Amino acid sequence: MKMRNTLSLLLAAALALSLAACGGGGGTSQSSSGSGSGTDASGSTSGASSSQPEETQDPGPASTPVQIGGSIDNDNFTMTFDSMELLDEYEYRTSEYSTTSLYVEDGYKLVVVKGHFENKSTGAISDSCFNRSALVNGTYEVDGYDVRFNFIRDKYFEIDAYTDLDYVMYINIPNKLAEQFETAEFTIAFNDDLSTPSTVWSSDGGETIEADQFYTLSGTAGAAAPADGDGGGTAADVKGLWSVNYYVDDFQQPTEEWYITNETSFTGTFSNSATTNSKLLVQVAVDEFEGEGNRVAFFLYEYGRNQVKNSSTNYVDEYTITMRGADGTDTSLSGTVYCGGDRLFIDDKYVDTVLNAMKGEGTLSFHIVEDEHTTTSYLFSMETDNFGSLYESVAAEGR
Repeated sequence: MKMRNTLSLLLAAALALSLAACGGGGGTSQSSSGSGSGTDASGSTSGASSSQPEETQDPGPASTPVQIGGSIDNDNFTMTFDSMELLDEYEYRTSEYSTTSLYVEDGYKLVVVKGHFENKSTGAISDSCFNRSALVNGTYEVDGYDVRFNFIRDKYFEIDAYTDLDYVMYINIPNKLAEQFETAEFTIAFNDDLSTPSTVWSSDGGETIEADQFYTLSGTAGAAAPADGDGGGTAADVKGLWSVNYYVDDFQQPTEEWYITNETSFTGTFSNSATTNSKLLVQVAVDEFEGEGNRVAFFLYEYGRNQVKNSSTNYVDEYTITMRGADGTDTSLSGTVYCGGDRLFIDDKYVDTVLNAMKGEGTLSFHIVEDEHTTTSYLFSMETDNFGSLYESVAAEGR
């Protein structure tokens, strides 16, 4: 991305001044007060060989370098740069249960920057406040909207006033380039008042971004900010596949109502009348519903992005489920996606059976068939890992 001044403009200005000095511009006034053969203040003779003072354009702000572990901090926001990764795919939670996946073009991989963003201003900040570009290995350029920037929430593209959220900034690069990946530079431009940076187009088709501030983040795959190492945190910080989180109230403050979910989606396959053994991603959530008892729910994402839902307002969708335990024993269960629902609940009479299996050790597998459309089926496995210890900790807190 170019700054305001360009080499072509400087060359053009120098050429114009040279022509003026040679007297080639008819009707062009001379800047010296005397005749063409006079002397300047230094005593040197002026004329065709004398050099005129060049008028240079404002070069604009220099780009401030920043590394992984650094940040941009001003009166309006603080934006940290915590890591840079080269990934085949990436998904994240946008609410208590919902997740989304980053767009990956076929034959491409992701370069993902992760960080945290605090809005200190009095209004919402949109991703349109920032002009972004990227340069991979010093040669491969990515401009404009191809450098995507998502706040991790339901509304990906803006962050409310007095709010802080994690974010991801990412690009797609071809697989062949990914095999040679060494470095990436992300340039972020913005105005001090957070108005949208302007783009100026030149006659040769080039573009110049005009903004008050420019920052260039440099990093390599796997770069990460150093850990704080202070030992603090909540139950959600326990290392393992599962974590404890808490629902929030209307003021986005944590409540005492907990849920346990898998940090990374489990993978599997699904089949129906149109496809066979296609990609499936699964989120699992265990909670206690208003003191009435535990619930176990599966969130199913066909092709890794299309969430299974029940759009009916009159009928439930029922499923037959077979759970295979770590010892190879099969147990028959049932589940329901309720009217307007977006998750498959294990039916109440089988919840304890599933929970007891999840509190054990090893791998559990689930085969799920829709009762009405028996050609629709789902198959996935989960590792119990640290689920049992987390469940016992939150259950003890509730007693």
